[in-house]
Amino acid sequence: MTQDPIQRLLDEHVELLAQLEPLRRALHDLPAGGAESLNAALPALREAAHMMTTDLIAHARREDDIFFVAVEAAMGGAFGPTAVMRSEHAEIHAGADRFESTLRELQDVQHPAIVEGGARLHAMVQGGAGPGELLAIARPLLDLIDDHFAKEEQVLFPMSRTLLDAASLRTIAEQMDRMDACS
Repeated sequence: MTQDPIQRLLDEHVELLAQLEPLRRALHDLPAGGAESLNAALPALREAAHMMTTDLIAHARREDDIFFVAVEAAMGGAFGPTAVMRSEHAEIHAGADRFESTLRELQDVQHPAIVEGGARLHAMVQGGAGPGELLAIARPLLDLIDDHFAKEEQVLFPMSRTLLDAASLRTIAEQMDRMDACS
């Protein structure tokens, strides 16, 4: 059982950010390397897309459905910090979905077998997503995730430590564990 749900969320931030490091490196290398760097980056891009649509969403669900609910109850209702965090979760989820669909399109239309195809397929390649579109989605998404985690770590979590008593923290931890068991 999780003893301290705030520490658990902090630890998850560390793990999620570590999982995003290969994506950060891949994005750094993409603009200069052309097709070779894209092919080399694909595993990191796929892993990041998978992590954002699984682990990152699960983390946000623990916060939205359990932790924020408890903080809001302690404060007498939803207000600024949790409302902002919920809104940012929605932005992050939408960005992760755009990243995944753009990556899927990029893989589909940039795949060498398609590129070698006829005129119709060539037109598809010309109109399909490219590395530039992926960069335009991924960089702001990573910035949003970084900023979001910083706000939680510097504002919401410290504030929550003053609002939530030991019994509330135990209840939150138990609810998180139950959520994990159902996933």
